[in-house]
Amino acid sequence: MATLNPERTLLWVLLLCLPLAASAAKTPAAATAAVATVPDIVLDAGSSQIDYSANRLTFTDVTISQGELRIRADKAEANGTGLRFDDSRWEFSGNVRIVFPNGTLTATDASVRFSGNRMALAQARGAPAQFEQQLASLPRPVRGRAGRIDFDFIAQTLKLSQDAWLFDGRNEMASPALLYDIREQVARSETKPGAGERVQITIRPESGDPIAPPSPAKPGDKR
Repeated sequence: MATLNPERTLLWVLLLCLPLAASAAKTPAAATAAVATVPDIVLDAGSSQIDYSANRLTFTDVTISQGELRIRADKAEANGTGLRFDDSRWEFSGNVRIVFPNGTLTATDASVRFSGNRMALAQARGAPAQFEQQLASLPRPVRGRAGRIDFDFIAQTLKLSQDAWLFDGRNEMASPALLYDIREQVARSETKPGAGERVQITIRPESGDPIAPPSPAKPGDKR
């Protein structure tokens, strides 16, 4: 096991490796353009530890960024993959915060999968895990919470499960599971047919009066 310099570590991971078959099918100019479309992955940490025998990486006070996406946590671990992001799984724990365009997702811990040198999927858990996104078309941010939130970075969707709740700036929706499409700004319930699951929507008629914000999230609060 080796422990690196405890001073803040900045690791620039340049993603220059694409599958050989895909590279062979392109001209050099086309291959260069394809590589350029994949943003660099930047890992910034307060300390790092490498266990060579177990091929395990551990970072504390860590942030991993790629383009407009950023994941921050007290601790991050990767097993068996090293600093490779073509197909790897990372575990983040403690004050997890995922930042995406105009929004944030907070959780106690999260499992994040990287595929094709991109952030692909995050499974965030908390009591509850919460997200917020400010839309230009709404005066108040869209907010949601659930015991688990699956963030598909590629499809740009958030799936809320385990007492899911969503607030669109005026109305509320509660269901065992909800799917929110970030790109289309559409939400729908994910109830299972025949399971007796229900979706509840609280509609606040427009009155011109200021909209009172929802009460703070509490564990077990189904609203």
